Amino acid sequence: MCYADTTANDDGTATAFCCCGWSEDHAIPDTADTAAERHQNAGDAVESVAA
Repeated sequence: MCYADTTANDDGTATAFCCCGWSEDHAIPDTADTAAERHQNAGDAVESVAA
């Protein structure tokens, strides 16, 4: 199961990241939050189909 989160960078950008190694840099924190949520939900969907 993926557990995605975000972190704010010193330059005002944000990074979405996950324990699985996935990460994306974004210009604004809201976009990073959306990407983290999308990544985490995609992993949940794959797991529920496999079950």
